[in-house]
Amino acid sequence: MNGHSAHSPARLSFRVLGPLEVDGPDGSPLDVCGGKPATVLTLLLLHRNAWVSTEQLIDAVWAGRDIPASAQNNLKTYVWQLRRALPDDERIESRPGAYRVRVLPGELDADVASGLRDEIRDLLAGGAAAEAAAAVERALGLWRGCPYDGLTVDATSAVDRLTELHRSLREDLADAQLALGRPAEAIAVLRNLTDEEPLRELAWARLMTAYRKTGRRHDALAAYQRARTALVRDLGIEPGAELTALHQQILSEEAPRPVVLPLTSNLPPRVPGFVGRTVELRTLHSARGVVTIDGMPGIGKTAFALEVAAASGYETQSYLDLRTPISLPPATGLVILDNVENADQVRRLLPNDPDAVVLVISRHRLTGLDRTGAVTLDVLAAEEAEQLTDIDQILRWCAGHPGAIRHLVERMRNRQPWTVARMAARLDDPAARYRALAEVLAPFDAAYDVLPVPVQRFYRRIATTPQFDLRRAGRLAGVGPEEVEPMVDLLMDLNLVAEPAPGRFVLLPVVRDHAHRLLLATETKAELVA
Repeated sequence: MNGHSAHSPARLSFRVLGPLEVDGPDGSPLDVCGGKPATVLTLLLLHRNAWVSTEQLIDAVWAGRDIPASAQNNLKTYVWQLRRALPDDERIESRPGAYRVRVLPGELDADVASGLRDEIRDLLAGGAAAEAAAAVERALGLWRGCPYDGLTVDATSAVDRLTELHRSLREDLADAQLALGRPAEAIAVLRNLTDEEPLRELAWARLMTAYRKTGRRHDALAAYQRARTALVRDLGIEPGAELTALHQQILSEEAPRPVVLPLTSNLPPRVPGFVGRTVELRTLHSARGVVTIDGMPGIGKTAFALEVAAASGYETQSYLDLRTPISLPPATGLVILDNVENADQVRRLLPNDPDAVVLVISRHRLTGLDRTGAVTLDVLAAEEAEQLTDIDQILRWCAGHPGAIRHLVERMRNRQPWTVARMAARLDDPAARYRALAEVLAPFDAAYDVLPVPVQRFYRRIATTPQFDLRRAGRLAGVGPEEVEPMVDLLMDLNLVAEPAPGRFVLLPVVRDHAHRLLLATETKAELVA
């Protein structure tokens, strides 16, 4: 079987960006035998369209093990098995002492990803951000794990090149998201990238730019300090010219001026299709005074407060986001104070009116306020969540979290060719699910960042278990029950941990995904195995 065959070979799909997979001309998977035959084909694909010596193949198949006397005959058997598995048995050619596999343009996923990268750069340069973002999603979707998985020899340079390509594609995705006015999504991507690669200066620069565009000047400056710390600690060098110049530009910018809000109603639009919360709405129907509303990110606190306001009957209604410096004139009626971090922020903004209603929204349970009521929003009941979608995988992985459900449903609407089966497959794959939920998971970073280091470590580790008690929590954290109990209490105050039964604690799947993503990015392999 030397040379090229006379006929045109049927097109195949070879996938090496993860465990080896091969699809036939009709898209159905082919059984390439696994084990040693798969290793042979993987190495041939690494050197596609080039001759690979039998010695190289034998070294790859028996890497780190004693090579049997029958290795040459065994290798012939493996090639014979592969030829039988492929619809075109002349795809694998032979000559004395060597083999090669013929791969047509566009048949190898690694080559497709590289080609998409060039297309993406052209699209970004031409201002076609939406098309670039779609192309990046296609490219990133090709990855299923470590490139050329299973090869322990000869693949290092290719693996390094493809790993760098994957990182660069994620930076391109962030660039496209920023160009499309979606900085929150860009921030989620770049935070993951800088956590994984703290010496990657261009990623830090993009992250600082994204923070800057959202008015988060403090976060941009903090990102620079983290980058500088990593560079000095690990390389003994200061940040480069681009990062330093960006830092100086942000330092020289004026802080945003306080905004004086008028007394007229400025509430944001209510969430279309709001469901559930019947009991809580009834509880606040005739509320007066200060009422706190807390819950985890994305649970629908603001949407709930707007529903309360709509039913209140007050003509004067004010909405204030405390992430923005605000000067509030005296007001009566109903006031919504959103994104509150502590009670001190609230006291100076309370109207001097005993009949007024103040809804104080926070991600954690506030103390120190003279309040008349408190509501902690939990996930939606199953029948309420089903009003938002009937896709089982979305319901299962979101577990009643309204923000996550709405986000995934919107992604389905924005990707018309997607089928429910494709969405289900993406959600069942952790890495793909983290990407799909990146915008939902990003706000959890703020809660995580303020945790003490031991609690951060404990939070990451409880991602490995669906539920736990204090004894199991102590084992995960490596401390005694008396030390772990305050950690659990702190996470409960931040609405990251729930206690459905006395002494039994759980993480909502969305929170577990956030904690597990941090676990994979932070812990060493030995710690993960332990």
